[in-house]
Amino acid sequence: AAWCADARARADLARTDPLPLLQGQLSWQERQLLDAWAPERIAVPSGSRIRVDYAGERPVLAVRIQELFGARATPCIAGGNEAVLLHLLAPNQRPAQVTDDLASFWANTYPTVRKELRGRYPKHDWPEDPLAAEPRARPGRKRGK
Repeated sequence: AAWCADARARADLARTDPLPLLQGQLSWQERQLLDAWAPERIAVPSGSRIRVDYAGERPVLAVRIQELFGARATPCIAGGNEAVLLHLLAPNQRPAQVTDDLASFWANTYPTVRKELRGRYPKHDWPEDPLAAEPRARPGRKRGK
């Protein structure tokens, strides 16, 4: 009731974020459990904590490819039972690839994506072995140039 007390139209409700109110209804232990099973953000190898989008059919983690260098497995939620859908972003922040199997992406698709992105973004670092490369929060320019 408190969430919609000041609402006069449906549009007013759409602009209101019910999450803080709902979290206020939970005990500390319940909030901890919710955060463990459905985290608001997921830490990636670069050290960034990326927001998970739960609005669609599957949870989505939109993250720059360079931030996942070195990661061998797809990040999971729900106690490790549900892999998030990765939107792997190019430097322009647009998805270059969508996958829920990061290991397969590195092994099979990355060489093709790398070739395409190297052509579009030649000043960025696109290592041949992304599993051995240092993850970077900012795509930046090639090392040593």
